[in-house]
Amino acid sequence: MNILEKNIQALASGTNEPLALKLNDFLKNQKCTRFSLDENLNIFDLKNQVFMYNDVNQEIDYFKNAILEKTLRYPFVCIYGIGNALLLKSLISFYKHIFIFESQIELFILALGAIDLSEELSNGKIYLVDINEKKVNIQLSMLFDQKDMFEYLSLYEIFMNSYYKTYFIKEIKFVNKVIYNNINFVIRSLDPNLNIFLNCYDNFIQNIPLILKSIPFQKIIQERKNQFENCIVVCAGPSLEKQIPLLKKYQENFVIFCADGAFPLLYKNDIIPDYVLNADLHQLPVKFFKDIEEQKIRKTLFILAQSTHPDVIKTIFQKKLNFCILLNKDLLFERLQIHKFGYLDIGTHVGHMCYTLALTLGFKNIIIIGQDLAYSKERNSHYTGFVLGKNIDNTLNIPSLKILAYGGEGKVLTHLAWDDYRKKIEFLFADNSQTNFYNATEGGARIAFTKELSFKECCLKFANQKKKILEIPKVLTSNRSDKLLKKVIEILKQDLFTINQALEDAKTLYDALEKILLNENKLTLEFLLNVNKNIENFIFYIDRKLFFLNRILKGIFIHKGIKLSSIIMKKMKDERKYLIEIIEIYKDWLVLLIEKLNIQKESLEKII
Repeated sequence: MNILEKNIQALASGTNEPLALKLNDFLKNQKCTRFSLDENLNIFDLKNQVFMYNDVNQEIDYFKNAILEKTLRYPFVCIYGIGNALLLKSLISFYKHIFIFESQIELFILALGAIDLSEELSNGKIYLVDINEKKVNIQLSMLFDQKDMFEYLSLYEIFMNSYYKTYFIKEIKFVNKVIYNNINFVIRSLDPNLNIFLNCYDNFIQNIPLILKSIPFQKIIQERKNQFENCIVVCAGPSLEKQIPLLKKYQENFVIFCADGAFPLLYKNDIIPDYVLNADLHQLPVKFFKDIEEQKIRKTLFILAQSTHPDVIKTIFQKKLNFCILLNKDLLFERLQIHKFGYLDIGTHVGHMCYTLALTLGFKNIIIIGQDLAYSKERNSHYTGFVLGKNIDNTLNIPSLKILAYGGEGKVLTHLAWDDYRKKIEFLFADNSQTNFYNATEGGARIAFTKELSFKECCLKFANQKKKILEIPKVLTSNRSDKLLKKVIEILKQDLFTINQALEDAKTLYDALEKILLNENKLTLEFLLNVNKNIENFIFYIDRKLFFLNRILKGIFIHKGIKLSSIIMKKMKDERKYLIEIIEIYKDWLVLLIEKLNIQKESLEKII
């Protein structure tokens, strides 16, 4: 096997299969016509009639030293242009990750044919990013969300040699914009303030007794999977009203998944959805279910997330409606061993939950209406008559922006939260290409990886027969439910014990660091290195011991990373002074860790 084959095989092993396929396709059907590589590993650009390097070894050595000087103690570095790949080999020992961005498939071919990077490509030390890849945003979001990356995203800057700076400035500007957008997207998704995850956890703890009294999610899957091919997902955007007449006419032909906010409009128009979903942390959605009659919707299933506000769940329970409280696909819930009630990728919005439920139930054609993800021309965020107010999003002070409109022509006004959600469902749709997603919203924002088709055309295309009425799956017996509750409480007691241990250790370390910093002038470099090592051991211990709190710890680690990055960016030459500042950061960070663990401790004590 030659070097190029080894490198492509390493890419195909999982680190970047799309690029591996693209390289293989190029080798089968094309030849390098713009670039060539000479015996000194210098690259000639036929189009611009220039060599990439004046002196290969000298220029690479200079560029290497320039990067190292500017990235002292950085865990990763981003470089535009793969060049001849010699630079990567010389830099790899200094970083956990190196990201290479390139637009020219021929340069990938030449570099990977010259230098063996197979080991680094296999273990993720080097990641090659094809900026022309259709799913480049998905790739970057996944890469930047890695454990040893998301903490240090504020350190990002991109480096390029003089050749790339001269001939690829347009591509570099594009990459810079894409990277910044994805970094901000990842950081927002991690909830640096921790409020969302802590509220989710508290709601979940309160909901446990009713989770075990609800219809087990696995029963729904067993009894209903692959029963139908076509469904409609109904969201609450301003365009929904115009679709109501058609939806009413064809409701007997489609399984209908309804976001909770759209439910009152459907109910008012005698449209009875098969599934009504809610994933809201807050109490406001109680209003959506205020005036409904059990008899009218006896065949409807209310599907709720484990973190749905307890008042919403109590309202549905008291009205004796058919409901399932399902668990998100997360280690925090999986370890409770109530597998009958899981698992689904719930996401961060109820629409996402509708799509993943439809996918789990085996639907092949998913028609989408009311998913505007943008303001209407009248600046409304929801349909007229929306229970919480048709322009409620105008009161939320979320930064707005303009994005591509439905149909691909012109722009529409949206806001940052909708735009983040749009990106998340685009990732979902891209990952499920075996399913057809038809965006029949006929308004709002364009959503990638969907086929735009009018709602009328969708109805005519897929309304080929009436749907059969399915029986409602049974809940567990009271005896079985009570036994499961006891088991869950025993596991939660262990969690509480572990959190108490972590709190005690965190307080001990905080006191120790406080005393050490009072004597900072007397501390030797060797002593400070040992202190730093002990702090790292504590973080490793916390990460391992509290593994079940991974999503919450992510936000805490983001705080740590931002603070540490501010010190790293100073590029301090004095190692002793650097370590003192780092220890100061860790001391302050322990205050945050203790505060958030105490909040979780209080949540657990509510049920135990």
